[in-house]
Amino acid sequence: MKNILIINLRRIGDVYTTGHLINSLSKTEGNAVSLLVYKESAKAASYLKNVTKLHQIDRKEIITLKTNKLFSDGFALEQLFTQLQEIKKQKWDEIINYSNDLVGAYLCSYLRGSTEKVIGVHFNEQRNIVTNNDWELLFNDVLPVVKYSPIHFIDCYHKMIGISQSFEGEKLITNPSHNSTALNSVSTIRKNQSVAEASAKIVAIQLKTSDEVKDIPEEMLVELISLLKNTSELVPVLLIAPTDEERKIALDINSKFENDLVIIEADLQALASVLMNVDLLITPDTAVKHIANLTNTSVLEISLGYSPFLKQGSYSADSLVLTDIIIERNFVKSNLATLTHTNISAQDIMASVLYFFSKTKSIRPRLSNNVTLYTCSFDQLGARYSVVAGSINAQAEIHRLMSRQLINSIYDHGESAEIYTDVIDFGSTSVTSWCKKEKSNLTDVMKDLLGTLRSLLQCQEHRKSSKDFVINLGKLISHSENNSIMQIPVTMFKTKIESINAKTFEENAKEVEVLLYELKSDIQKVLQCIRHLEDQVVVQRKDDFMNRIPEQTNN
Repeated sequence: MKNILIINLRRIGDVYTTGHLINSLSKTEGNAVSLLVYKESAKAASYLKNVTKLHQIDRKEIITLKTNKLFSDGFALEQLFTQLQEIKKQKWDEIINYSNDLVGAYLCSYLRGSTEKVIGVHFNEQRNIVTNNDWELLFNDVLPVVKYSPIHFIDCYHKMIGISQSFEGEKLITNPSHNSTALNSVSTIRKNQSVAEASAKIVAIQLKTSDEVKDIPEEMLVELISLLKNTSELVPVLLIAPTDEERKIALDINSKFENDLVIIEADLQALASVLMNVDLLITPDTAVKHIANLTNTSVLEISLGYSPFLKQGSYSADSLVLTDIIIERNFVKSNLATLTHTNISAQDIMASVLYFFSKTKSIRPRLSNNVTLYTCSFDQLGARYSVVAGSINAQAEIHRLMSRQLINSIYDHGESAEIYTDVIDFGSTSVTSWCKKEKSNLTDVMKDLLGTLRSLLQCQEHRKSSKDFVINLGKLISHSENNSIMQIPVTMFKTKIESINAKTFEENAKEVEVLLYELKSDIQKVLQCIRHLEDQVVVQRKDDFMNRIPEQTNN
C-alpha cells in the first residue's frame, strides 16, 4: 500500500491523460492516489476515477497578489504555502511530477521532506536537478532532442514509476442520468436512419480546439459532412461544448445542410457519456480526444499545426491518426503561416473513415500526396504508431521505429518482434540502406569512444594529457547532435557526465570511466539491433524468392 501524490499543473487535456496512470496505480490494492492541479482544471480532474483526494492551487489568486504593486511578493508566497499546507503535513510514499515543468519541480523540491521518493524533475539542496533512473533521463533529456519521438509520454511515465500499463477498469466517473440520456438519444438517431439500426454508424465530429492552427478548417468540415451524408450507413453528428462560439460555428455549418444535422452539446462530464455511445470520433488535438481515450472510444485524430501526436497522440488500440507526412511537420509552436498549411483534404478524412469501418482492412485508403495515415497498437513499450497508408519517408519511419527498438533493448531488456515486422514492411532496399548508414555512424562513435577512453587512462597517469582527453570527450559528445540512432545513447552519456558531482580528479576520472564502459555496452546493443534487423531482411528476401517460384511455375 502506498500513499501517492501526482502533481499535474498543465491544461485540461493533459490532466485527463493522468487517468491512465491513476488507473494503473489503482490496480495495486491499497494504493491511495491524490492529485494536485490548478483550480481551473479541478472540475476536469474531479471526473477522474480512483482519485482519493483532489488538491488545488488557485493560480489566479497568487498571480493577482504577485502583480499587485500594493502588496509585497511575500503575500503571494504565503498564499501558495497556505494552499500547500494540507499536502505538506502529510507523509507520502511517492510524489510524481507529472507536469515535468519548472513549477512542478520547485513544488516537488519543497515537498521533499514529506516523501520517501520523488519521481520526475526536482532539485536537491544545491539546486542541481535530481533523477532517479534512466527512464527519467530519457524523458527529460533524450526525447526533447529526438526528432520523432519513439515512445508515448504516458508509457514513459509508467516506465519511470516502474509499473505496468493496465487497460482494464473504468477511468472516468460518469453520471448515470447522463449515460441513460446519451444512450437513448443515440439509439433514437440510429432508428431514424434509412438503414437498419444495427448498421448505422454514428460519427461524431469535434469542431474546435483551443488554438486555431490545430482546428480542422470549416470548409473542410462542410465537405466532409457532405461525403458522410452521401453514405447511408454513416451518420455525422456535431459535437460541441456549451459555449456561444461553438454554438455559432455549429449553426453556421448546419445551415448549409438545411438544418438537418444533429448537434450534441455536452459539458465535460456529459461528454464522456456521449462518447461511449458513438462509433467513431473525428477530432483535432483536443481534450475531447483524451476523454475518448479514457472511455475506449475509437478516434480518428486529424493532427494539424504543432500537435505532437507521436508524443501525445490518440491512445487507444485501432485509433487512427491522419497527418501531413512527418518530415514536413513542425511539432513546435512557431510561425503561424507554416503551421496552418496542410495537404489533408476532406476526401482523405473520408477515406480514413471508410478504412476504419471496413472489416478486413485489406484495402488501404488512397490519400493525397504527402499525407499519411497511422494506426495505434500496443507492444511491450506501450502505444506504437504504424503506417497504414499514404506518403512515407522510409528512412524517417525506419529510424523512428528502430529508435523504439533500441529503447526496448537498452532500457527494457528485450526486443519487439512487431517492430521488426513494421520496419521490414518498408522494403529490404530501404532497410539495408538505413542499416549501412547507421553502422557507419556507430563506427564513428566507437572510434571516438575508444579515443576518449585511451586519453582518460593516459590522463590518470599524466595530468598533462588532460587536454587530449577534453578534446576527445568533446568529439564523442558532439554525436548527441546528429540525427542518428546513436543520438540516444550518446545523449544519455552526455547527461550523466554533466551531472557528475565528484570532488576530486580521481573520483571524476573513475565515474567518467564507468560511464564510458556503459556507453560501450549500449553501442554493442545498438549493433545487436541492427544485426537482428539485417537477419530479418535476409529471411524476408528468402520468403519473397520462395513465393515467386510458384508464380513462375504457374506461368
